[in-house]
Amino acid sequence: MLLFSNHIKFLASIEELNRCTNCRMVKAKYACNKCENENFCSSCYETVHTPPVMQKHQRLSKDEKPPEAIPCIIHPKKSLEYWCLICSKLICIDCLLFQHKDHNYILLDDVIQGFKTKININLQSIQSSLHYKINQADILLNIIDNNSKSSRQKMIEAMAEIRRVIDEHEKNILQNISNTEKEQKKRIEDYKIPLTNELQRLNMQKIFFEMFSSIKNHTKLLEAKEGFDDYVNETNEKLKLLPMPTITEYFLEGIHKFPSLKEKILQCGRYVEVLRYHNPQLEEFITDNRTNPELDLKLRRLTDADMKIVANALRKSTVQKYFIKVVAFRE
Repeated sequence: MLLFSNHIKFLASIEELNRCTNCRMVKAKYACNKCENENFCSSCYETVHTPPVMQKHQRLSKDEKPPEAIPCIIHPKKSLEYWCLICSKLICIDCLLFQHKDHNYILLDDVIQGFKTKININLQSIQSSLHYKINQADILLNIIDNNSKSSRQKMIEAMAEIRRVIDEHEKNILQNISNTEKEQKKRIEDYKIPLTNELQRLNMQKIFFEMFSSIKNHTKLLEAKEGFDDYVNETNEKLKLLPMPTITEYFLEGIHKFPSLKEKILQCGRYVEVLRYHNPQLEEFITDNRTNPELDLKLRRLTDADMKIVANALRKSTVQKYFIKVVAFRE
């Protein structure tokens, strides 16, 4: 937050320096070859240079104006034009001849140019590093997205297959139960048919017997006795030949295993974290050779998992360190 505040103040000071030194209202566009340390907007330049004596001044664009001269504190009449390499400070020609006469020095313009070059390189480096890391973050986001889609699809397909198997199994079992039920019922119904017929014959015999009994004619009743006896004997023989059918009991084998199967299903397809693979020797080797311009891995017989370690190490490096030549051999 403090750094951001300092940047705001710095930008404000730069904006102030870029304003017209005459009106202090508008951004300066022009300078003058005679008016030192002065910058003008279009209107102020015309106003200031209206007098004939000022009209001989040459108008320059602000970018064409040479750098402002910085007076030396020790020698105010001299400008600071050199950089003392021993004292790391700006000096003038008199300083160079006296106080710093035995010191190495370079021109101020060279210092400024070197400073600009260094800052530009550093800013470009940071920009490249930021772009690289943002790109790596996007790659990781894509990996997360692809892994999630793949896992989601696998889960959907696995659950669909389980549902298909369960539905088909349920359908087959229910059909088997229905078929068995129909078969057993048919055997019982087939058994009941002759019994029902005999029941009808019995009812007819009972009607005949009641008729004979109601006329109170013992002779007729005795004559009918033989017929009734024949019916009884015949019917008893038939009933003996119709043994009571039996039914076969069935049960759902393994139905008690469903709760345990449920638990097993719930254990299948759990979304768990993959334990990170480690190769201590490889990781130590990469750390020890982090500053080397070349990372030679050709004799280490790296696996796919090992290559991920190498990739992660490069991903965490700065841009300068990222451009390491990796010589690897994979089986």
